[in-house]
Amino acid sequence: MADSPTPAPQDPSKLKISGPKVPEPSVKRPVKWTTVAAGLFLGVFSLGGFALIWSQANQDIENEKSQLQTEMNLILESRAKDVEGWLKSQFDVLRDIATNESQKIYIDALLDPNTPADRREGAETFLRNYLKRMAEDFDFVTPPRKLEIDANVVRDGIAGLAVVNPEGQILVASEFVPALKEDKFLDVLKKNSARQHGLWNIHLDRENQPSMGFLLPIYPMDAKDNAKPIAYVVGIKQVAKELYPLLQQEGDPHKSAEIYLAQIKEGTGDGTVQYISPRLLPRPNGIKPFSSDEPNDLKVRCTAFAISKPGGFGILQSYQNVKSIVGGMKIEGTPWTLVRIADFEETVGPAIKEQRKDLVSFGLLLGIAVVSLVIAWKHGAELRASAEAQRLKIAAERFTGFSKFLRVITDNQPTAIAAVDAGGKYSFANRTLAEAAGITTEEVVGKTMPAVIGPVRAAAYQKINKQVIDELYPGWPSDRTEGKWQPQKGRHEFEEAGKKKYTKTDHIPLRADRDHPPGVLLIEQDITEFITERERRERMFRGLIEAFVKEVDGRQAESARANGKLIAKLARGAAEEMGLTPIEAETAELAGELLNLGTVSLPQDLLAKGGNRNDDEKRRLREAIVRSADLLSGLEFEGPVAEVIRQSQERVDGSGFPKRLSGNAILPTAKVVAVAKRVIDLLQGQEGSPQSLDQALKTVMAEAGSSLDRGAVAALVDFLDNRGGRAKVGLS
Repeated sequence: MADSPTPAPQDPSKLKISGPKVPEPSVKRPVKWTTVAAGLFLGVFSLGGFALIWSQANQDIENEKSQLQTEMNLILESRAKDVEGWLKSQFDVLRDIATNESQKIYIDALLDPNTPADRREGAETFLRNYLKRMAEDFDFVTPPRKLEIDANVVRDGIAGLAVVNPEGQILVASEFVPALKEDKFLDVLKKNSARQHGLWNIHLDRENQPSMGFLLPIYPMDAKDNAKPIAYVVGIKQVAKELYPLLQQEGDPHKSAEIYLAQIKEGTGDGTVQYISPRLLPRPNGIKPFSSDEPNDLKVRCTAFAISKPGGFGILQSYQNVKSIVGGMKIEGTPWTLVRIADFEETVGPAIKEQRKDLVSFGLLLGIAVVSLVIAWKHGAELRASAEAQRLKIAAERFTGFSKFLRVITDNQPTAIAAVDAGGKYSFANRTLAEAAGITTEEVVGKTMPAVIGPVRAAAYQKINKQVIDELYPGWPSDRTEGKWQPQKGRHEFEEAGKKKYTKTDHIPLRADRDHPPGVLLIEQDITEFITERERRERMFRGLIEAFVKEVDGRQAESARANGKLIAKLARGAAEEMGLTPIEAETAELAGELLNLGTVSLPQDLLAKGGNRNDDEKRRLREAIVRSADLLSGLEFEGPVAEVIRQSQERVDGSGFPKRLSGNAILPTAKVVAVAKRVIDLLQGQEGSPQSLDQALKTVMAEAGSSLDRGAVAALVDFLDNRGGRAKVGLS
């Protein structure tokens, strides 16, 4: 029997059934309270979800403001540190003068009315030249006029260094020092009688340029704690070129950002804000300092707010009446406030627009979802439940697979990786960590750090872990508000089984969630082999250098056998005294030691001649030192040792060898080595008859500023005479 075709299904609502019409009684349908409850639930859920998203959007905006405040404080701290460092450097210059014992002798001579006239004149001349040199070295000088003037017109004093008596009368000064008779300066002097230093606040000088004064007391030699100053050293300079560039932040993320200095204007109580640095707007010229003061309205004005609440964060009107974010920071030791502003529309505006856009989008999606849910309530409940179950199953499988994938990755890393909580208990560990402890990864979980890696390492790591967690959650567990997410690094040295062990660690904060407290992802790398190998190579390298130096110095004249060692010690001492970096000081020392390496090619009798060499022999000796640089040019040092040796015979006035370099074209380390070599050559009779150390120092001081660098000579003399250098080097 043939199969009959299956009829297509029909919609029951469209079937037409014939039959007698039967009147239907009106039926009152019962209220479906479950449906009503579901509808109410959906309504409440929609409103609650909308309110939650609104709240979250506002919270995100507040988080953005918090991040901007953190960024603001970091930038202000960086600029304030530079400004305070600059102020300290100015006082350091004065402190070098005020604490120089040899200068106090001359000051005493000027203060003593019984000092003979010739001695008084000599003391005054010496101090004036000393102050002039210090003023030139540290820019306490009156800058040249921008326009030519009559040579017969005497120029008013603008800047310089001076020594004044306790009444403010100038005893001796460098060129163009102001008269120091202003009331504000005398007020500073009066206040300083019981302080360590004084600051003549920034002001406009006679040339309408920002200027500042610095003051330090000079105490008698061997002064007691309660001793009174015998005089004061005063420094005055124009500060625009040095101070104002420090306010600029390189790489500032906001184009509209601006940093400037402000203070409450003196003599106005708290009524007027005074700007003491330039402002950028309106462009292109901006506003000059000490102009366009404004009322101290801290409820409206950015600058007034920053002055009244340093460290705070606000949104107010800038000096250009533009809505801006603002933060401020006090400059220690001054009435200044460092202020940073940035346009509100550039900083916070995009976040507000984005969050509101997300809010509207979510509202629309939520409305569509609610409508769709109501329409499909009866017909799709079971289907949705089935699809959701399938989705969750797939998600769970993916999560399991991803977890296994992460486990494979971490287990194949050479570093130990673990997650620990604030109490030091492991919640995750990779195979590297577990194998080092001699247990499985499953056994590590739940154990404490001391039980797995030992109490010593655990204590060192846990100390950093605590700092990381405390920065992320300062009030945990009572307050779960997040602070600063700041990973930290550490380098550690331990003693294990009688051997040194070195490790490097990364401590990455892990945020808390509903089910887990905050923790730290700890990554530990054993760098013992690397450190040990580096130390071994350094010892071997130093041994080779000492062998070279010993061999080379052994070929010198009897009086010059320790030539390289002495030059090296003097060069290092002078370099450190000049404030050069540790690498530069090491470079100067190595260059001094290896300076004579190229002399191995010279005859023994030439080296033994000392100061009796003719011009040709002197030339060969100079070329041998250049050959030392050529021999070392292929070796790797942390600093430019070969180039320092090559330049060690150059002179600042351009009279040196081999390239006749001058001034700043010569490396600072080469200037130091040149001075050290000159002193040793004079001591050992390489430039004529041998001299005593005092005679040699007088010779190089006479050459300072001409053939030898003035700063390098001063540093070497200070090292030998004031830092115990004679005993350290073995010279008397």
